[in-house]
Amino acid sequence: MQTIRVKTITRNIARPLWLRFFASPPTIKGPSQQLKSWESGARAVKNTQVENQYLEHIREVHDPSSHLKTIEDELKGTIGQALGKQGQKVLGGLQRMEAQRQVYLETGDAAAAQQYNEERERTLKYRWELIVHRQAVGFTVGNHSYVLEKFPIPEKLAVGDEDVAEQEQEQPKEKKKKFGDQLDWWQRVGRWR
Repeated sequence: MQTIRVKTITRNIARPLWLRFFASPPTIKGPSQQLKSWESGARAVKNTQVENQYLEHIREVHDPSSHLKTIEDELKGTIGQALGKQGQKVLGGLQRMEAQRQVYLETGDAAAAQQYNEERERTLKYRWELIVHRQAVGFTVGNHSYVLEKFPIPEKLAVGDEDVAEQEQEQPKEKKKKFGDQLDWWQRVGRWR
């Protein structure tokens, strides 16, 4: 009998600890994977028990009884269209700026320069809106630098006595930052690097 008992003890010791208490190995749950905006949006649309004005508007366009993947694909398309419209607003503003700039260069009219500068302010706002929309969708890494590179906006035109040639020669010297801002920190050190 002692031999059998020794074998049993030996067998129990050799087995992993979790086998003594559980039939299957324990699972380790890490942090949940963050959902993409269209995935969480599709789940919110599918859950008809939750009501708010935004979900109701989306439910009017996208059928909540559809498969989750179908709703996700439709939302991706809608997001893409919205980003495209915002990009077109920026490009349209740049085209209007260029037209006013040409009028100013040909005539030297201060009113054309003023209209150019006003259109420039609107275009800067459109570009900022594009950055915000891209971040809301999930383009977080390098978003600012990408948009600023793809949609450069020229400087203001001189209004009044100053000459355009003088303004183009006077390029402002870039100040070296001693301390960066929050965007610099996210780009260099943030959680995505």
